[in-house]
Amino acid sequence: MPVKIRILCSLLCVLALSGCVDRAQADAKLARACEAGVNALFPEGQEITKIVNKTFQKSPVGPGFRHITLDTIKNDDWLEEEIKVECIFEESFGFLNANYVASIYQVRTGDQTYGQSGKTIMGDAQDFIKLTDAVREALYE
Repeated sequence: MPVKIRILCSLLCVLALSGCVDRAQADAKLARACEAGVNALFPEGQEITKIVNKTFQKSPVGPGFRHITLDTIKNDDWLEEEIKVECIFEESFGFLNANYVASIYQVRTGDQTYGQSGKTIMGDAQDFIKLTDAVREALYE
């Protein structure tokens, strides 16, 4: 086998083995991003202090979406409260899972919904900007 073909095969093998993102790694990123997005939406002084349970599943929105449910403890310096947070992300894996891209689609906390529903933005535009900025930072840091 010619040297050029061996080098090319070796480089492809290294790329395939070193750059792969599996489902567990992607889910861990999504959970961090969901938590960061929700914390960005809370008023000053409130934050998620503990995640009790995480659930990951395909989203009913359609293919290419991932539904994350976090059972959390929220603290506001006076009271700890259990809240359920649901995040839906749009995601895609690159060729041979060499890269991974995700973006927030929707966040639900209690009776509040932020993000998108179809082509409509749910909630305040400023909240949507805070949400997407926090999620992007958590996903790609």
